[in-house]
Amino acid sequence: MTRADGPSDSLPRIAIAGAGIIGLSCALELAARGAPVTLYDPNPPGRGASWAAAGMIAPAYEAACEPGVHPRLFELCLESADLWPGFAERLQRDSGVHLGYSAGPSLAVAADDATAQHLSGILENLKAKGLPGQQLSLEEARQIEPALSPNLIRALKLETDGYVNNRAVVTALLTLCERHPNITVQRAPAPLHARGSDLAIEGHDLLLVTAGWQSAVLKVEEHGQQFSLVNWDTTLEEIDSYGGQMLSVERREDHPSTTLRAGVIYMVPRGDLLVIGATMEPGRTEGMPDTESIATLLENAARIVPSVAGARITDTWSGVRPGTPDLAPFLGRTRQANMFVAAGHYRNGILLAPLTARILADQMLGHQTSELANAFSPARLLPA
Repeated sequence: MTRADGPSDSLPRIAIAGAGIIGLSCALELAARGAPVTLYDPNPPGRGASWAAAGMIAPAYEAACEPGVHPRLFELCLESADLWPGFAERLQRDSGVHLGYSAGPSLAVAADDATAQHLSGILENLKAKGLPGQQLSLEEARQIEPALSPNLIRALKLETDGYVNNRAVVTALLTLCERHPNITVQRAPAPLHARGSDLAIEGHDLLLVTAGWQSAVLKVEEHGQQFSLVNWDTTLEEIDSYGGQMLSVERREDHPSTTLRAGVIYMVPRGDLLVIGATMEPGRTEGMPDTESIATLLENAARIVPSVAGARITDTWSGVRPGTPDLAPFLGRTRQANMFVAAGHYRNGILLAPLTARILADQMLGHQTSELANAFSPARLLPA
């Protein structure tokens, strides 16, 4: 991150629509390079998907062998994971907020054949890239994590996969953005309006859309009426919603002390709590959490860690992930010359935050970007 003392008259004035972890990270990176930034969000900053997540920084589990994903998503995730140690150190030092960052490892386990096959695919891809990954016997896995069920059939140790307290990260980012002389935080919608066939942003030169699954429904004023931003770039309509429900239980001595993955289930120890998630509900944005889904989550978690059965639930909550047809983010300039997008991160918003901020700052300030970054352009060919 390049530091600048104050705003530069030679740099564009940038409006960011959406103040989740992606918007906050991009604002901080752009402002650190001298660009004047205004963050717009009518909702409490960082309280959407960023707050609901579990803080997984898991390139191997999320992207090494995930069906249907962008063919280069694993590379993107690995590159951002490499940035996390420095990113976390700077955030923690500058904000004074303890982030609970751990570079890993985590354990991925299987209780059924389909999940075991998925783990085999992850291990093959790690080996192909010369990355650390180790298949463990069940006995070896239970030496690391004694809480595991004796009925599991496969286990991997994933050195690349860690976690962070996502709520602490959001708090740190918001603290630094509110403190930064180049950043203004406005708890209001971005002032977008049409100027002929072009998009204009009152008082700004460029717009960065980071509003997740709500990006397409941002409003643009035209002749006194409000229209969806999707009319200015239909690509935004490709960002879908994926509802997710989670819970936390009171963490006991016989509960995991290691981050665990098993199919769609994760368990993340966080102090005196154990966070358990998550459902995956395409198209759902309302009516969460519900008692039946939470009970099913806890039941499925107990198949992996029997001791969580009957654990005291301390909280339940939900969030909405934004996903594209290839489950990878849109990063870059849209069909509107003055509008960029960084949205659609699916389950990898926490992981990809530092690299997304670097890529968008490079693009918006006229610096050359990598061939890998360009592969995630909003103009890329999407699966049918």
